[in-house]
Amino acid sequence: MTTHNLAGILEVFDTPQAAAAAAARAFAQAAREAVTTRGAFHVALSGGSTPKLMYTELRHLEVPWKAVHIYFSDERTVGPNDEQSNYHTAQVGLLDHVPVPQSQIHRMEGERDPAQAAADYAALLPVQLDLVLLGMGDDGHTASLFPGTAGLQGTGRVIANEVPQQQTWRISFTFAEINAARERWLLVTGASKAPVFQQIAQGQGHYPVQSVETPHWFVDKAALEG
Repeated sequence: MTTHNLAGILEVFDTPQAAAAAAARAFAQAAREAVTTRGAFHVALSGGSTPKLMYTELRHLEVPWKAVHIYFSDERTVGPNDEQSNYHTAQVGLLDHVPVPQSQIHRMEGERDPAQAAADYAALLPVQLDLVLLGMGDDGHTASLFPGTAGLQGTGRVIANEVPQQQTWRISFTFAEINAARERWLLVTGASKAPVFQQIAQGQGHYPVQSVETPHWFVDKAALEG
């Protein structure tokens, strides 16, 4: 089912696997179009369970990987080999299996001072990303922009955001950077997301994810219906 609401496009699928497969096919198509039109595809990946499923699907699709440039919308303050690292998840699930040149994979250096790592990352971003992939937490956060944190009002392109509820810092795109991309996709699956997603679908609530402009939602029925 595809509808145009939620200030964007909503696609609903029977299962998380179906949502991930659809997002993977759309990713491949977007990459081919970007490379044909502009010579490269600049995409920011995210963490979460649905991207893991999408990564598995992407391994088997026709993608012009040699012209793909990989970035990340956020990162935990851990090293690249930590299982909590978004980069590590992408590396194990996708990047080790496809021929993206290593020089075109740009990780956030979570093991460094977050403020300096954020500033350095902002400096290496392209003028405009083609696509930012995002998820949504049970509390309505996206990237590492959590409810009640200073990062919600962050300026510039990339920030260090203190997340007291997680007792940590995160490195994250700002909403300005997310919304400057050509496209913003939100992959949301699982019944735990339903209470927040239902409010958002009804135009209610005050959640960070609602600051993402004209997103394309890939949602499973559990996230929609609970």
